[in-house]
Amino acid sequence: MPDESSYLLPSPSLTPDGATGGVNNRSSRFSLTAAAGQSAAAAILVVIGLTIVFFNTSQHDGSASSLLGYEMSGNGKKVLKKALNCLGNKYSCMKDDRYSKVTLKRAYELPYAALFQDQRGQKKYEASDVTIVGDEVYSVCDNSWAISRFGKSLLPFNEENVQVGDPNRVPDEDSGYEAIFHHEGLFYVIRESVYHGDREERKYTPEVGEYHAIIEELELSENDYTVVNECRCEFEFEGDSKGFEGAVGFPDEDGVLYIVGLCEGNHCSESRKNDVGNGRVVLMKKSEDPEMTQCVWETVRVVNIPSSAAFLDYSAIDITRDGRVAITSQEHSAVWLGQAKGIDNGVIDPIGFDFEFEVKSKVLQFPKDGGCHTIYCNIEGIHFMNDDMLMAVSDKMKSKGRQDFRCHDKDQSIHAFVIP
Repeated sequence: MPDESSYLLPSPSLTPDGATGGVNNRSSRFSLTAAAGQSAAAAILVVIGLTIVFFNTSQHDGSASSLLGYEMSGNGKKVLKKALNCLGNKYSCMKDDRYSKVTLKRAYELPYAALFQDQRGQKKYEASDVTIVGDEVYSVCDNSWAISRFGKSLLPFNEENVQVGDPNRVPDEDSGYEAIFHHEGLFYVIRESVYHGDREERKYTPEVGEYHAIIEELELSENDYTVVNECRCEFEFEGDSKGFEGAVGFPDEDGVLYIVGLCEGNHCSESRKNDVGNGRVVLMKKSEDPEMTQCVWETVRVVNIPSSAAFLDYSAIDITRDGRVAITSQEHSAVWLGQAKGIDNGVIDPIGFDFEFEVKSKVLQFPKDGGCHTIYCNIEGIHFMNDDMLMAVSDKMKSKGRQDFRCHDKDQSIHAFVIP
Protein backbone atom coordinates (compact mmCIF):
# COMPACT_ATOMS: atom_id res chain seq x y z
CA MET A 1 0.00 0.00 0.00
CA PRO A 2 1.58 3.34 -0.99
CA ASP A 3 2.10 6.08 1.56
CA GLU A 4 -1.10 8.12 1.79
CA SER A 5 0.71 11.38 1.22
CA SER A 6 1.76 10.20 -2.23
CA TYR A 7 -1.74 10.51 -3.59
CA LEU A 8 -3.31 13.03 -1.27
CA LEU A 9 -0.88 15.76 -2.28
CA PRO A 10 0.34 15.54 -5.89
CA SER A 11 3.60 17.44 -6.31
CA PRO A 12 4.48 19.40 -9.44
CA SER A 13 7.93 17.86 -9.38
CA LEU A 14 6.40 14.38 -9.43
CA THR A 15 3.79 15.06 -12.10
CA PRO A 16 5.75 16.64 -14.95
CA ASP A 17 3.00 18.11 -17.06
CA GLY A 18 5.51 19.35 -19.60
CA ALA A 19 5.69 15.87 -21.12
CA THR A 20 4.66 15.77 -24.75
CA GLY A 21 1.71 13.72 -25.88
CA GLY A 22 3.69 11.86 -28.55
CA VAL A 23 3.90 8.62 -26.59
CA ASN A 24 0.63 8.86 -24.73
CA ASN A 25 -1.40 6.97 -27.31
CA ARG A 26 1.02 4.07 -27.35
CA SER A 27 1.33 3.94 -23.56
CA SER A 28 -2.44 3.86 -23.20
CA ARG A 29 -2.47 0.43 -24.85
CA PHE A 30 -0.94 -1.09 -21.77
CA SER A 31 -3.00 -1.71 -18.66
CA LEU A 32 -1.67 -2.43 -15.20
CA THR A 33 -3.71 -3.74 -12.33
CA ALA A 34 -3.73 -2.23 -8.87
CA ALA A 35 -1.39 -5.03 -7.80
CA ALA A 36 1.31 -3.71 -10.13
CA GLY A 37 2.78 -1.58 -7.42
CA GLN A 38 5.80 -3.89 -7.13
CA SER A 39 9.28 -3.24 -8.44
CA ALA A 40 8.69 -5.65 -11.33
CA ALA A 41 5.94 -3.39 -12.68
CA ALA A 42 8.25 -0.41 -12.45
CA ALA A 43 10.85 -2.34 -14.47
CA ILE A 44 8.24 -3.17 -17.10
CA LEU A 45 7.40 0.51 -17.41
CA VAL A 46 11.05 1.34 -18.03
CA VAL A 47 11.28 -1.34 -20.72
CA ILE A 48 8.10 -0.07 -22.37
CA GLY A 49 9.45 3.46 -22.23
CA LEU A 50 12.73 2.39 -23.76
CA THR A 51 10.91 0.48 -26.49
CA ILE A 52 8.75 3.47 -27.37
CA VAL A 53 11.76 5.75 -27.43
CA PHE A 54 13.62 3.18 -29.53
CA PHE A 55 11.03 3.36 -32.26
CA ASN A 56 10.51 7.11 -32.02
CA THR A 57 14.22 7.85 -32.17
CA SER A 58 14.86 5.43 -35.01
CA GLN A 59 12.23 7.17 -37.09
CA HIS A 60 13.86 10.54 -36.62
CA ASP A 61 17.62 10.15 -36.70
CA GLY A 62 18.49 6.52 -37.31
CA SER A 63 20.37 6.30 -34.00
CA ALA A 64 18.21 3.76 -32.24
CA SER A 65 21.27 1.71 -31.35
CA SER A 66 22.31 4.50 -28.99
CA LEU A 67 19.50 3.45 -26.69
CA LEU A 68 20.86 -0.06 -26.35
CA GLY A 69 24.08 0.67 -24.52
CA TYR A 70 25.69 3.41 -26.57
CA GLU A 71 25.92 7.09 -25.72
CA MET A 72 22.55 8.75 -26.20
CA SER A 73 22.17 11.99 -28.13
CA GLY A 74 20.67 15.05 -26.45
CA ASN A 75 17.47 14.56 -28.42
CA GLY A 76 17.30 10.90 -27.45
CA LYS A 77 17.64 11.77 -23.77
CA LYS A 78 14.77 14.22 -24.04
CA VAL A 79 12.56 11.68 -25.80
CA LEU A 80 13.37 9.05 -23.18
CA LYS A 81 12.62 11.43 -20.34
CA LYS A 82 9.30 12.46 -21.87
CA ALA A 83 8.33 8.85 -22.53
CA LEU A 84 9.02 7.83 -18.95
CA ASN A 85 7.22 10.92 -17.65
CA CYS A 86 4.08 10.07 -19.61
CA LEU A 87 4.13 6.48 -18.44
CA GLY A 88 4.86 7.53 -14.88
CA ASN A 89 1.94 9.94 -14.82
CA LYS A 90 -0.52 7.32 -15.98
CA TYR A 91 0.91 4.67 -13.68
CA SER A 92 0.50 6.94 -10.66
CA CYS A 93 -3.27 7.02 -11.24
CA MET A 94 -3.65 3.38 -12.24
CA LYS A 95 -1.83 2.05 -9.18
CA ASP A 96 -3.98 4.09 -6.80
CA ASP A 97 -7.06 2.10 -5.79
CA ARG A 98 -8.29 5.14 -3.83
CA TYR A 99 -8.34 7.57 -6.75
CA SER A 100 -12.11 8.06 -6.50
CA LYS A 101 -11.80 8.78 -2.77
CA VAL A 102 -9.26 11.56 -3.12
CA THR A 103 -10.39 13.20 -6.37
CA LEU A 104 -13.17 15.72 -6.95
CA LYS A 105 -15.72 14.68 -9.58
CA ARG A 106 -16.55 17.20 -12.28
CA ALA A 107 -20.30 17.93 -12.35
CA TYR A 108 -20.50 20.64 -15.06
CA GLU A 109 -18.55 23.63 -16.34
CA LEU A 110 -18.52 26.37 -18.97
CA PRO A 111 -15.98 28.84 -20.39
CA TYR A 112 -16.64 32.48 -19.55
CA ALA A 113 -16.74 33.27 -23.27
CA ALA A 114 -19.90 31.15 -23.56
CA LEU A 115 -21.72 32.80 -20.64
CA PHE A 116 -22.47 36.27 -21.96
CA GLN A 117 -24.58 37.43 -24.88
CA ASP A 118 -22.70 40.72 -24.72
CA GLN A 119 -18.95 40.23 -24.27
CA ARG A 120 -18.46 43.99 -23.83
CA GLY A 121 -15.26 43.84 -25.83
CA GLN A 122 -13.64 41.27 -23.54
CA LYS A 123 -11.56 38.55 -25.16
CA LYS A 124 -9.91 37.12 -22.07
CA TYR A 125 -11.24 36.27 -18.62
CA GLU A 126 -8.51 35.92 -16.02
CA ALA A 127 -10.93 34.60 -13.40
CA SER A 128 -9.66 34.97 -9.85
CA ASP A 129 -12.53 34.39 -7.40
CA VAL A 130 -16.18 33.41 -7.08
CA THR A 131 -18.94 33.73 -4.49
CA ILE A 132 -22.61 32.78 -4.37
CA VAL A 133 -25.35 35.04 -3.03
CA GLY A 134 -28.79 33.45 -3.08
CA ASP A 135 -29.30 31.90 -6.49
CA GLU A 136 -26.75 34.11 -8.22
CA VAL A 137 -23.03 33.65 -8.78
CA TYR A 138 -20.63 36.60 -8.71
CA SER A 139 -17.10 36.45 -9.99
CA VAL A 140 -14.11 38.73 -10.56
CA CYS A 141 -11.26 38.65 -13.07
CA ASP A 142 -7.96 40.32 -12.29
CA ASN A 143 -7.77 41.85 -15.79
CA SER A 144 -11.27 43.41 -15.65
CA TRP A 145 -13.02 46.00 -13.49
CA ALA A 146 -16.45 44.43 -14.11
CA ILE A 147 -18.23 42.02 -11.75
CA SER A 148 -19.61 38.96 -13.53
CA ARG A 149 -23.09 37.82 -12.47
CA PHE A 150 -24.82 34.64 -13.64
CA GLY A 151 -26.98 31.74 -12.50
CA LYS A 152 -25.63 28.63 -10.76
CA SER A 153 -26.89 26.49 -13.66
CA LEU A 154 -24.32 28.16 -15.96
CA LEU A 155 -26.63 28.34 -18.98
CA PRO A 156 -24.72 29.53 -22.06
CA PHE A 157 -25.51 32.95 -23.56
CA ASN A 158 -28.29 33.51 -21.04
CA GLU A 159 -29.57 37.09 -20.96
CA GLU A 160 -29.30 37.06 -17.16
CA ASN A 161 -25.54 36.49 -17.39
CA VAL A 162 -24.01 39.97 -17.42
CA GLN A 163 -20.88 41.93 -16.59
CA VAL A 164 -21.84 44.56 -14.03
CA GLY A 165 -19.84 47.77 -14.31
CA ASP A 166 -17.36 49.00 -16.89
CA PRO A 167 -14.65 46.37 -17.61
CA ASN A 168 -12.35 49.30 -18.51
CA ARG A 169 -13.22 51.51 -15.54
CA VAL A 170 -9.58 52.55 -15.27
CA PRO A 171 -8.20 52.70 -18.83
CA ASP A 172 -5.01 50.75 -19.57
CA GLU A 173 -4.86 49.26 -16.07
CA ASP A 174 -5.90 45.82 -14.81
CA SER A 175 -8.08 45.70 -11.74
CA GLY A 176 -5.92 43.25 -9.83
CA TYR A 177 -9.16 41.90 -8.29
CA GLU A 178 -8.33 38.63 -6.52
CA ALA A 179 -11.20 38.15 -4.10
CA ILE A 180 -14.89 38.90 -3.67
CA PHE A 181 -17.44 38.33 -0.91
CA HIS A 182 -20.79 39.82 0.13
CA HIS A 183 -21.82 41.37 3.43
CA GLU A 184 -24.98 43.34 4.29
CA GLY A 185 -25.77 44.56 0.81
CA LEU A 186 -22.21 45.41 -0.23
CA PHE A 187 -19.65 43.45 -2.21
CA TYR A 188 -16.08 43.61 -0.99
CA VAL A 189 -13.44 43.12 -3.69
CA ILE A 190 -9.73 42.91 -2.92
CA ARG A 191 -6.96 44.18 -5.16
CA GLU A 192 -4.07 41.80 -4.53
CA SER A 193 -1.17 44.18 -3.83
CA VAL A 194 -0.80 47.73 -5.12
CA TYR A 195 2.26 49.97 -5.22
CA HIS A 196 1.68 52.99 -2.95
CA GLY A 197 4.67 55.11 -3.87
CA ASP A 198 5.49 57.63 -6.56
CA ARG A 199 6.34 55.43 -9.53
CA GLU A 200 8.15 58.19 -11.39
CA GLU A 201 10.39 59.29 -8.52
CA ARG A 202 10.40 55.89 -6.78
CA LYS A 203 9.44 57.47 -3.48
CA TYR A 204 7.08 56.15 -0.88
CA THR A 205 6.02 57.09 2.62
CA PRO A 206 8.09 54.96 5.04
CA GLU A 207 5.32 54.62 7.60
CA VAL A 208 2.99 53.30 4.90
CA GLY A 209 5.36 51.09 2.92
CA GLU A 210 5.36 50.26 -0.76
CA TYR A 211 2.96 47.36 -1.42
CA HIS A 212 -0.47 46.96 0.16
CA ALA A 213 -3.75 45.37 -0.85
CA ILE A 214 -6.74 47.64 -1.44
CA ILE A 215 -10.29 46.70 -0.48
CA GLU A 216 -13.15 48.29 -2.40
CA GLU A 217 -16.73 48.30 -1.13
CA LEU A 218 -19.17 48.14 -4.04
CA GLU A 219 -22.90 48.68 -4.23
CA LEU A 220 -24.25 46.83 -7.26
CA SER A 221 -27.26 47.81 -9.33
CA GLU A 222 -28.66 45.92 -12.30
CA ASN A 223 -25.92 46.87 -14.75
CA ASP A 224 -23.44 49.02 -12.85
CA TYR A 225 -21.89 49.55 -9.44
CA THR A 226 -20.84 52.41 -7.18
CA VAL A 227 -17.59 52.44 -5.23
CA VAL A 228 -18.84 53.28 -1.73
CA ASN A 229 -15.45 53.09 -0.03
CA GLU A 230 -11.85 52.24 -0.82
CA CYS A 231 -9.31 51.42 1.89
CA ARG A 232 -5.79 50.08 1.89
CA CYS A 233 -4.69 47.21 4.12
CA GLU A 234 -2.12 47.81 6.80
CA PHE A 235 -0.36 44.51 6.06
CA GLU A 236 2.67 45.06 3.82
CA PHE A 237 3.79 42.75 1.02
CA GLU A 238 7.20 42.43 -0.62
CA GLY A 239 5.87 43.12 -4.12
CA ASP A 240 2.76 43.22 -6.29
CA SER A 241 2.71 39.55 -7.33
CA LYS A 242 2.30 37.66 -4.02
CA GLY A 243 -0.41 39.49 -2.11
CA PHE A 244 -3.91 38.43 -1.08
CA GLU A 245 -5.39 35.71 -3.32
CA GLY A 246 -8.67 35.20 -1.54
CA ALA A 247 -10.79 36.59 1.29
CA VAL A 248 -13.94 36.03 3.33
CA GLY A 249 -15.69 38.28 5.82
CA PHE A 250 -17.67 37.73 9.04
CA PRO A 251 -19.16 40.10 11.62
CA ASP A 252 -18.43 39.72 15.31
CA GLU A 253 -21.20 39.63 17.93
CA ASP A 254 -21.32 43.45 17.83
CA GLY A 255 -21.77 43.53 14.06
CA VAL A 256 -18.20 44.71 13.34
CA LEU A 257 -16.90 43.19 10.12
CA TYR A 258 -13.64 41.24 10.11
CA ILE A 259 -11.90 40.11 6.92
CA VAL A 260 -9.79 36.98 6.60
CA GLY A 261 -7.28 37.55 3.78
CA LEU A 262 -5.41 34.59 2.27
CA CYS A 263 -1.76 35.16 1.37
CA GLU A 264 -0.63 33.59 -1.88
CA GLY A 265 2.93 32.80 -0.78
CA ASN A 266 4.13 30.75 2.17
CA HIS A 267 4.89 33.03 5.15
CA CYS A 268 2.97 35.75 3.21
CA SER A 269 6.29 36.20 1.44
CA GLU A 270 7.78 36.32 -2.03
CA SER A 271 11.29 35.39 -0.93
CA ARG A 272 10.12 32.47 1.27
CA LYS A 273 7.20 31.36 -0.90
CA ASN A 274 8.64 27.87 -1.56
CA ASP A 275 8.79 26.91 2.14
CA VAL A 276 5.77 24.60 1.82
CA GLY A 277 3.36 24.08 4.68
CA ASN A 278 3.59 27.65 5.94
CA GLY A 279 0.41 29.19 4.61
CA ARG A 280 -1.00 32.22 6.39
CA VAL A 281 -4.20 34.23 6.62
CA VAL A 282 -4.38 37.80 7.90
CA LEU A 283 -7.30 38.77 10.12
CA MET A 284 -8.21 42.45 9.60
CA LYS A 285 -10.56 45.06 11.02
CA LYS A 286 -11.36 48.44 9.49
CA SER A 287 -10.22 51.59 11.26
CA GLU A 288 -11.27 55.05 10.11
CA ASP A 289 -9.53 58.29 11.04
CA PRO A 290 -12.18 61.05 10.96
CA GLU A 291 -9.53 63.80 10.99
CA MET A 292 -7.67 62.47 7.94
CA THR A 293 -10.76 60.99 6.22
CA GLN A 294 -8.74 57.83 5.63
CA CYS A 295 -9.62 54.24 6.30
CA VAL A 296 -7.26 51.33 6.88
CA TRP A 297 -7.87 47.62 7.34
CA GLU A 298 -5.67 47.10 10.39
CA THR A 299 -3.97 43.77 11.02
CA VAL A 300 -5.51 42.11 14.07
CA ARG A 301 -3.22 39.09 13.82
CA VAL A 302 -1.70 36.59 11.39
CA VAL A 303 -3.02 33.02 11.66
CA ASN A 304 -1.16 29.90 10.52
CA ILE A 305 -2.80 27.43 8.16
CA PRO A 306 -2.18 23.81 9.26
CA SER A 307 0.91 22.29 7.66
CA SER A 308 -1.26 19.49 6.23
CA ALA A 309 -1.99 22.07 3.51
CA ALA A 310 1.59 21.65 2.29
CA PHE A 311 1.22 23.77 -0.84
CA LEU A 312 3.63 25.83 -2.90
CA ASP A 313 0.92 28.46 -3.29
CA TYR A 314 -2.52 29.30 -1.91
CA SER A 315 -4.93 30.52 -4.57
CA ALA A 316 -8.40 30.78 -2.98
CA ILE A 317 -10.31 30.38 0.27
CA ASP A 318 -13.88 29.91 1.41
CA ILE A 319 -15.21 29.46 4.94
CA THR A 320 -18.84 28.58 5.58
CA ARG A 321 -21.08 29.94 8.33
CA ASP A 322 -20.26 26.89 10.46
CA GLY A 323 -16.50 27.11 9.92
CA ARG A 324 -15.92 24.58 7.15
CA VAL A 325 -12.83 25.62 5.17
CA ALA A 326 -11.67 25.11 1.59
CA ILE A 327 -8.25 26.38 0.46
CA THR A 328 -6.98 25.71 -3.06
CA SER A 329 -3.56 25.50 -4.63
CA GLN A 330 -3.04 26.37 -8.27
CA GLU A 331 0.41 24.77 -8.39
CA HIS A 332 -0.78 21.46 -6.94
CA SER A 333 -4.23 21.45 -8.59
CA ALA A 334 -5.65 20.50 -5.21
CA VAL A 335 -7.94 21.71 -2.43
CA TRP A 336 -7.46 21.41 1.33
CA LEU A 337 -10.63 20.83 3.34
CA GLY A 338 -10.52 21.56 7.06
CA GLN A 339 -12.30 23.29 9.91
CA ALA A 340 -12.01 26.69 11.54
CA LYS A 341 -12.87 27.43 15.14
CA GLY A 342 -14.17 30.75 16.37
CA ILE A 343 -16.88 30.93 13.69
CA ASP A 344 -20.40 29.98 14.70
CA ASN A 345 -23.57 30.61 12.70
CA GLY A 346 -21.82 33.22 10.58
CA VAL A 347 -20.39 35.16 13.56
CA ILE A 348 -16.66 35.36 14.22
CA ASP A 349 -14.83 35.52 17.53
CA PRO A 350 -11.73 37.51 16.51
CA ILE A 351 -9.80 36.31 19.55
CA GLY A 352 -10.75 32.66 19.20
CA PHE A 353 -10.52 32.40 15.41
CA ASP A 354 -8.04 29.76 14.30
CA PHE A 355 -7.83 26.57 12.28
CA GLU A 356 -8.55 23.25 13.96
CA PHE A 357 -5.21 21.46 13.99
CA GLU A 358 -6.56 18.42 15.82
CA VAL A 359 -9.59 17.89 13.58
CA LYS A 360 -8.93 15.61 10.62
CA SER A 361 -8.42 17.48 7.37
CA LYS A 362 -7.83 16.18 3.86
CA VAL A 363 -6.40 17.21 0.53
CA LEU A 364 -8.37 16.39 -2.61
CA GLN A 365 -7.06 16.69 -6.13
CA PHE A 366 -8.90 18.13 -9.10
CA PRO A 367 -9.65 15.57 -11.85
CA LYS A 368 -6.86 14.41 -14.18
CA ASP A 369 -7.03 13.51 -17.85
CA GLY A 370 -6.78 9.98 -19.27
CA GLY A 371 -3.01 10.05 -18.96
CA CYS A 372 -3.13 11.24 -15.33
CA HIS A 373 -1.91 14.70 -16.33
CA THR A 374 -3.01 17.89 -14.56
CA ILE A 375 -5.67 19.71 -16.59
CA TYR A 376 -7.09 22.06 -13.93
CA CYS A 377 -3.89 24.07 -13.83
CA ASN A 378 -5.19 27.52 -12.88
CA ILE A 379 -7.81 27.23 -10.13
CA GLU A 380 -8.03 30.67 -8.49
CA GLY A 381 -11.43 30.81 -6.85
CA ILE A 382 -13.46 28.43 -4.66
CA HIS A 383 -16.87 28.48 -2.97
CA PHE A 384 -19.04 25.88 -1.22
CA MET A 385 -22.23 25.39 -3.26
CA ASN A 386 -23.60 23.13 -0.53
CA ASP A 387 -22.27 20.44 1.80
CA ASP A 388 -21.34 18.17 -1.10
CA MET A 389 -20.30 20.47 -3.94
CA LEU A 390 -17.73 23.15 -4.71
CA MET A 391 -17.72 25.85 -7.37
CA ALA A 392 -14.36 26.98 -8.74
CA VAL A 393 -13.03 29.36 -11.40
CA SER A 394 -9.89 29.13 -13.53
CA ASP A 395 -7.50 31.84 -14.67
CA LYS A 396 -6.04 32.07 -18.16
CA MET A 397 -3.21 29.61 -18.79
CA LYS A 398 0.31 31.01 -18.82
CA SER A 399 1.65 31.71 -22.31
CA LYS A 400 5.04 31.26 -23.98
CA GLY A 401 5.42 27.65 -22.94
CA ARG A 402 5.26 28.32 -19.21
CA GLN A 403 2.43 25.78 -18.86
CA ASP A 404 1.68 22.50 -20.58
CA PHE A 405 -0.73 22.59 -23.54
CA ARG A 406 -3.20 20.42 -21.59
CA CYS A 407 -3.92 23.42 -19.35
CA HIS A 408 -5.62 25.24 -22.22
CA ASP A 409 -8.93 23.37 -22.29
CA LYS A 410 -10.03 24.26 -18.72
CA ASP A 411 -8.71 27.81 -18.45
CA GLN A 412 -10.92 30.94 -18.26
CA SER A 413 -13.84 28.77 -17.08
CA ILE A 414 -16.16 28.16 -14.17
CA HIS A 415 -16.60 24.64 -12.77
CA ALA A 416 -18.82 22.68 -10.38
CA PHE A 417 -17.36 19.66 -8.55
CA VAL A 418 -18.76 16.93 -6.32
CA ILE A 419 -16.83 16.24 -3.10
CA PRO A 420 -16.15 12.48 -2.65
